[in-house]
Amino acid sequence: MKNINKIFVMTLILILCLSITAFAQDGIKIYVDNEKVLFDVEPFIENGRTLIPLRGVFEKLGAKVDWNKSLQEVVIKDDNNEIEMILGKDKVIVNGIVKDIDVPTKMINSRTFAPLRFIAESLGHTVRWDGNEGSIYITKNNTVPVDKNIISTVGTKENLIALLEYSSKLYNYVWMDRSVVNNIADDSISIEAPVMAPETPEAMKSESAAASGTDKSDTNNQVEGVQEGDIIKSDGKYIYINTSTGLKIIDSDPNAPKVVNTVTIPENTNIIEIFTAGNKLIVIGQNNYFYIMNEPMDGINTIKPSIMPPGNYEDRTNVLIYNIENIKKPILEREYLFDGNYLSGRVIDDSLYLISNKYINIGFNYYDKKDIEIPLPYYTDVLNNEKHEYGYDKIKYFPNYINSRYMYTIGIDLSYKASKPDVEVFLGGSDIIYVSQESLYAAVNDYSYDYGISQIEAFSPEYTTSTVIYKFKLDKGKIGTAVQGEVPGTIINQFSMDEHNGNFRIATTTGDMWNDTSKNNVYILDENLKALGKLEGLAEGERIYSTRFAGNRVYMVTFRQVDPLFVIDTSNPKAPELKGMLKIPGYSTYLHMVDENHILGFGYDTEENQWGGTVTGGLKISMFDVTNVTKPKETFTEIIGKAGTYSEVLYNHKALMFSLGKGIMAFPLNRTTDGYKSDFNGAYIYNVTDDSINLKNMITHKESDKAYGDEIKRIIYIGDYLYTLSENKMQVHSIDTNNKISELIIK
Repeated sequence: MKNINKIFVMTLILILCLSITAFAQDGIKIYVDNEKVLFDVEPFIENGRTLIPLRGVFEKLGAKVDWNKSLQEVVIKDDNNEIEMILGKDKVIVNGIVKDIDVPTKMINSRTFAPLRFIAESLGHTVRWDGNEGSIYITKNNTVPVDKNIISTVGTKENLIALLEYSSKLYNYVWMDRSVVNNIADDSISIEAPVMAPETPEAMKSESAAASGTDKSDTNNQVEGVQEGDIIKSDGKYIYINTSTGLKIIDSDPNAPKVVNTVTIPENTNIIEIFTAGNKLIVIGQNNYFYIMNEPMDGINTIKPSIMPPGNYEDRTNVLIYNIENIKKPILEREYLFDGNYLSGRVIDDSLYLISNKYINIGFNYYDKKDIEIPLPYYTDVLNNEKHEYGYDKIKYFPNYINSRYMYTIGIDLSYKASKPDVEVFLGGSDIIYVSQESLYAAVNDYSYDYGISQIEAFSPEYTTSTVIYKFKLDKGKIGTAVQGEVPGTIINQFSMDEHNGNFRIATTTGDMWNDTSKNNVYILDENLKALGKLEGLAEGERIYSTRFAGNRVYMVTFRQVDPLFVIDTSNPKAPELKGMLKIPGYSTYLHMVDENHILGFGYDTEENQWGGTVTGGLKISMFDVTNVTKPKETFTEIIGKAGTYSEVLYNHKALMFSLGKGIMAFPLNRTTDGYKSDFNGAYIYNVTDDSINLKNMITHKESDKAYGDEIKRIIYIGDYLYTLSENKMQVHSIDTNNKISELIIK
């Protein structure tokens, strides 16, 4: 009996082996629209899933396939879909959404195999398995474009890690040396030095901080009614200014100015900018917390305290809201610590809106470790000692764009003391924002595979850049649901964006100026950030240096060897049109609207060098007349100093004080002569009309070349007096006579 059983078992094993061998010999047959696909390496089945070699099938489905050996990643892309799969990982990215997969992509004998059904169905096609034939039949379907405006939720820690890993690998591939991408060290972190503690407030009599209604200058805001933060504010009676010795409140009495208070700021907070809103003073600062550890000294058993290495500290944006009805005793009504670094903010009526970015400092090689700790986002209500943490189910992200940052969108109702901040957290981050009275737009750079660019090496694709825009609705301290749009190219600053008649306009540069592939463009999107119209291909081989939107017009300055000023008409948003162009030497980095037909350009003079290139000279101010849009002309030019002359206004519009109604303009300036030697440091003051400017006065705080802290940072006016402010002092001059009226030592 035992022998019979043994014979039966041996016979069964032999039959099974012959069946398996026969099946292996026959192989799995795959058909696309009933056309058989031939393979040089046979597909195989693992855990019930068919894995096939790359290309072949997917290319018959109309998809491009790339094996990125530097990242160990497969990218499969057709006109409407993109799938990213890292070798051996059970998380994949499909059209920007993280998904689970039963059988990961794998490499066998130097050939990469990928799961057939998952990919084909993710591309929108139908897959059918015929077990009797051992065949797979794929039917091609017409796919539709992916809606990128859908906001997704991370959901789990594993999904968060996967999203960060795909983002990290792409970032390192684009920006790092491809040959060493697998050996990149941990991310480095810059650490800011702590700031000095503020002075003790001076004892002064109680006074009201209500504005006197006096004619005064405001911050040079991009959008009327949307206040931007700065280092100085004024309500017409008092001046609020951030200095190295604290936030000062100064009585602006021109004959006897005085510091009436130094606002108490948390010791570890480095003030970035301030806002005012009615009887509120809002201070935005950076408050970084360093963890302290104890470690033994070399060879000694004693313990010494020390700062933990990079990665063991917290970046925190500090928001402080003071009631300043009583100047003698400003009351700190609310204080918040938001995770991350402050990007920018705005005040609209009684509402504060801001964005902060938190870098998730995880090194490239951390993703190969089993236990990865990723901090969850949070914010702290300091005065109520409440910490609000956001779980994985509360972290959002936009399909097709994430990076290794948390982006916080924050809205605060300033009129209601008990209101809670409206905070959302996104996996991603922005570097430039534009804010209208109704919407906040956050712009980010995106990198995508571009099969139109010739490859440097096989299966290592090139990338093209685009700008992704997130639009958030604003309403009384609340931030509404976002939508997303995308345009080709990159932008230079907030003046590259604008909202007009419900549409969004943006100016970008595509390509590379140094390789003569650059072009400049204007795109117009509707309220849902869907494409309406475009004007492309301006100034080939150059890039945008400044842009200004005004009504139906767009003014754009590009540069390489000459300075073309373009005038573009967007009255028909579906067909923007180039109306006129002016070419002059030099270039403008900032354009300021004087009135609807005149523009001031601040930039640099240029001249051709002996090799046929260009070199910059002194600071250049140009007045442009665009009354005739087809024939713009330069009506006035002033060149200040020689090469090396610099003003903050060239790259920070808040440094410009301009009032056409008052007929005055001023900005800080460091003027240089031959050999880059400074021969003046202070402020230039001009009389201005709608079509001309004339130098009126030059003011300096510097008593010697060695004086530190006497560099003028801002100029404002209150009534008939001009106030120039540096770290050390404030001077008051008569606008009418230019005479110095008084001086206040601040430091």
